Amino acid sequence: MSKILLDTNILLYAFDKSSKYHKKSIEFFENTQDKVYISTKNISEFFSVCSKLNFNLSKTLGFYEDIKANFTILTPCDNSLIKFESLIKKYNPRGNRVYDIEIVSIMLANGLKIIATANIVDFEGIDEIEIIKIN
Repeated sequence: MSKILLDTNILLYAFDKSSKYHKKSIEFFENTQDKVYISTKNISEFFSVCSKLNFNLSKTLGFYEDIKANFTILTPCDNSLIKFESLIKKYNPRGNRVYDIEIVSIMLANGLKIIATANIVDFEGIDEIEIIKIN
């Protein structure tokens, strides 16, 4: 059994029934035998995108309750900050890629090396992790 962190886009696609990736995201949740995690950074990104797309807050909060009930949530810690600093120096990310580096630092600090995402470009070239593409 592997330990896998979900990227924010997987959460969004699972929530948004109109997404062309909705079914694939739900299938991943239902069929995986792996231990699935998310980070607090994914949660804040989820709420940010939902608010930008004007999704109903009550439904968004309901989905968030499902997230809390079904996934282990990883939080930043001193070790993740050290890893974040190291990754920033190594990869010199620009713009939104900094947030992806933060997610990776939280993963690594918690012993995870696999991320599931629909957008592999966000994590390509980060040697410390393995990417599973879902779509």
